Amino acid sequence: MENTEYNEFNQDKNNSNKLIIALLALSIVINGVLGFVLMQKNDAIEQLTGTNVEVTAEKDKLEVELNDMLAQYDSLETSNDTLMEQLGEERAKVEELIAKVKSGNWTIYKLKKETESLRKIMKGFVVTIDSLNTANQQLMSENEKISGELGKERDRSSKLESDKDQLSKKVAIGERMSSVFIEAYAQRVKGNTIHKRTEKASRADKIKCCFTIAANELTKSGKKMVYLRVIGPSGKVLTLKDNQDNMFEFDGVRGLYSVKKEIIYENVEIDVCMYWVVQNELASGKYIVYAYADGHEIGVTEFSLK
Repeated sequence: MENTEYNEFNQDKNNSNKLIIALLALSIVINGVLGFVLMQKNDAIEQLTGTNVEVTAEKDKLEVELNDMLAQYDSLETSNDTLMEQLGEERAKVEELIAKVKSGNWTIYKLKKETESLRKIMKGFVVTIDSLNTANQQLMSENEKISGELGKERDRSSKLESDKDQLSKKVAIGERMSSVFIEAYAQRVKGNTIHKRTEKASRADKIKCCFTIAANELTKSGKKMVYLRVIGPSGKVLTLKDNQDNMFEFDGVRGLYSVKKEIIYENVEIDVCMYWVVQNELASGKYIVYAYADGHEIGVTEFSLK
């Protein structure tokens, strides 16, 4: 009886050992298979990573090439409007392809193929423009020869025209009226009869300007309108009305005047005095007075008030 129980115990123990050994073996096999699969996956990941790096490098290279093409398009110059329009269209295509490279929407194969096509088109433009520039240089050379033959005659004509213009300007300048004396100052008025010179702004009732117009036989005689422009310390013209009614033409522009007076000029010296009646109390500072006749300045003077 005891032997039988002992034999059964040994048999159970042997069976347990065999099961453990089998499980260990199976675990080793499974680990081996998993390790093999993991190695394959790592290899695949490394290959994909390498491929992505390569694709990224290719795209970066294409982007550099396309930007170089843009720079070359910018350097191309031609006076032909049709060519300029075509250059603009092709340049736009290059910019569009750069956008596709950055977005990654196209495969590297398509990008390379399209880049090569655009490069060929650009080379064609370079050849065409070089040919046109060469032809233009030849035409310019021929034109220079023709211009050289006509240059002397043109120079003679230009000199005659220049001499004529200079003479006309001298005559026009010679016809202008001018002053040989001009003076301006502020006055204080008492009882409407006594006019006394003053240098105080608070006491000034009038600004008096007297000048002598020189004799000039070239000037057309007759009635002349003489204008005064009194410029205050603020830089503004002292005037009754700040509108078109108080403007006149002088030296090619229109501007406000302070006072005007009609005279009769008979080509001899004539003394003229004009007055600006103070409307509001004057400010202290420097005043500049310009005199004009026949649309030109004939004299200028200045004074200061305290």
